[in-house]
Amino acid sequence: MSLRAKLGNQSALIFAGTLGFVLLGAYLLFEHYTREVYYKKLQGRANTAAFFYLEKDELNSAKYREIEEKYKQISGEPIRLYHAGNRALFIDDKLNITLPDNVLNIIAKQGSYNFRMNGRHFSGIFYKDNEGDFIVVASGNNTTGREQLAALRWMLAVFFVLGIAINYVMTRWLARRTFSPFSRLIRKVNAITADSLHTRLQPPAGKANELTALITTFNYFLERLEAGVKSQRNFLKNASHELKTPLAAIIGEIEVALKQPRQQQEYEQQLLLLKKDALHLQSIMEGLLMLSGLEIATDTDMQPVRIDEILWNVLEKAGMHYPQAEISADFSGIADHEHLLIVQGNRELLFVALSNLLDNAIKFSRPHPIAVSLTVEHNALSITIRDQGPGIAEADQARIFDLFYRGSQTRHVSGHGIGLHLTAQILERHRASRYIHSKPGEGTAIQVIFPAA
Repeated sequence: MSLRAKLGNQSALIFAGTLGFVLLGAYLLFEHYTREVYYKKLQGRANTAAFFYLEKDELNSAKYREIEEKYKQISGEPIRLYHAGNRALFIDDKLNITLPDNVLNIIAKQGSYNFRMNGRHFSGIFYKDNEGDFIVVASGNNTTGREQLAALRWMLAVFFVLGIAINYVMTRWLARRTFSPFSRLIRKVNAITADSLHTRLQPPAGKANELTALITTFNYFLERLEAGVKSQRNFLKNASHELKTPLAAIIGEIEVALKQPRQQQEYEQQLLLLKKDALHLQSIMEGLLMLSGLEIATDTDMQPVRIDEILWNVLEKAGMHYPQAEISADFSGIADHEHLLIVQGNRELLFVALSNLLDNAIKFSRPHPIAVSLTVEHNALSITIRDQGPGIAEADQARIFDLFYRGSQTRHVSGHGIGLHLTAQILERHRASRYIHSKPGEGTAIQVIFPAA
């Protein structure tokens, strides 16, 4: 069932319950009012009967005839008259109904009492006279009231059914009108394909509402999806190109080696070339696998780590791989802020990121020295790796962290454009900021600022 149909049905049920409650309350109030009015009528007749029977000896002839005329007008209602002391019945209404003593006691105690018995309404009053105390009871059937209540029930039932029908029709119409923008939105969304992810939905004119928020959120989702698909396409395109080059070299070298018999030394040279290309291919695959694992890693891998310990391990590894490199490390700038050395992170990933930055500086700075310094900037830890290489062109600085990107001045240096991209992903995961300070011919400084733990 559609939301529009559910809205119509549920609204009709809620309206039916509310309308039924209101109409039932109105009916019960009217029934109570009708009953009370009839009881007051019976009390008036009881008072009139008391005057007629008990005040005759105290009235002149003219006054008595006036009361008698009034009583004759209501004489159709049965009247009973009891002596309050011994409950003797002076006047009987000839009804086959015996009033219990507890009811008469209530009338005598309260002064008046209304009640129902055997389907009839009774109203009793306590009357004091010079001849004694009496209880006068008038009874009757509220035929007019029952007819009015029956007519009222019929009218309320008719209006209840009509109200539900009108509400259902109007609710369905309102639901259809309310959900029509969603229907148009669904049609537009269904028209978006993988080749049209650049499409954006237009929010409705007028004041912002829930639909506007939904469209804004969906457009943001489309932006991320488009960026992700574009990144995947570029990834596949560049990965296939990068993998194709070492594979083609390996196949070509094997074919050359197989064309004719060769000396042992020549085979060794061919194998060394094959090993170099295979290691290059292995390096690419390891970088891609690490990128893939980084995307599915969770924040549970994070824990407090010391950056200086990781950096010493990085420097130790660089000294082993590049024994001719001259690297200086200056930790004095952080001496008075040792607490900033502890960050929330992943030790292995941070080791990879800092190693890539240092390896990149060594490759481009040889034989010039490399300087690594730790300082405090805006109450946060700052690591700067400075080389004396050729520098980075301004046009390349914004793209050196892109996957498989190689700048115009890096062709003479071995690499495949994965390391810096992986470094950027790791630093972003650690919420660390990175900055490039470089001018052609003046070297390059990469600055990384870690937030305090």
